[in-house]
This record gives sequence, C-alpha cells and structure tokens, in this order.
Amino acid sequence: MQTEFSKLEEFLISLQKSWKEVTKVIDMAKERMKRQYDKRQNPQGLKEGDDIWLEAKNIHLNRPLKKLDQK
Repeated sequence: MQTEFSKLEEFLISLQKSWKEVTKVIDMAKERMKRQYDKRQNPQGLKEGDDIWLEAKNIHLNRPLKKLDQK
C-alpha cells in the first residue's frame, strides 16, 4: 500500500512540474509573439496626440464635388 501511494505522489509531483514548465513556455511564446506584433504596429514612431496628414484619395463623403466640401 505504501509503495502505491509513494508512486502516486511521485507521479503527481512530476505532473505538477511538467504543468509549470508548460505554462512557462507558453508565457514565453506569448511574449515573443507580442514583441513581433508590436514591431509592425507603429513603424513611424507615432504616439497618441501627434498630428498627421491624411490623403483624401479614398475618402468618400456625402458631398457632390470636392470644391463644395468644407475647408
């Protein structure tokens, strides 16, 4: 009986170690993926509140002509 419990305890301990190791690796992978994603998100170094110019090429408003639009 005693050996069965000790084997079970050893198995549970090894399972807990494996689970901690797996969660650690998953967290590292998430961090790496986040860094790669963030590299492509803000290539010009813009931050909130910066003024920028927009092209009006593909902006469609409810105005019939561009010269009748508000300035």
